[in-house]
Amino acid sequence: MKLFKLVRNQVILVGLIGLAGYGAYQLLLDDEAKRSLAMAGQTVKKSYDQLAGLVNERIGMIMDEDLIEQNRQKIRDDWAELGF
Repeated sequence: MKLFKLVRNQVILVGLIGLAGYGAYQLLLDDEAKRSLAMAGQTVKKSYDQLAGLVNERIGMIMDEDLIEQNRQKIRDDWAELGF
């Protein structure tokens, strides 16, 4: 029961913060500030995408499907050579 109250309070708090942020965005910012905020968000997203691409290239998370299939076939062949 105590966990339920904690989760409920957290959900209410997040909702209130979101509502306050939305209200501040709508009421307190002029059109130029809203455009600047949108541009900042786009810049952050673009930077994140570039960074994620660099990290994925560096650690090899993005693999070509042909390469994956070649690896699978090699593994099957190796197991077949072992008699399985």
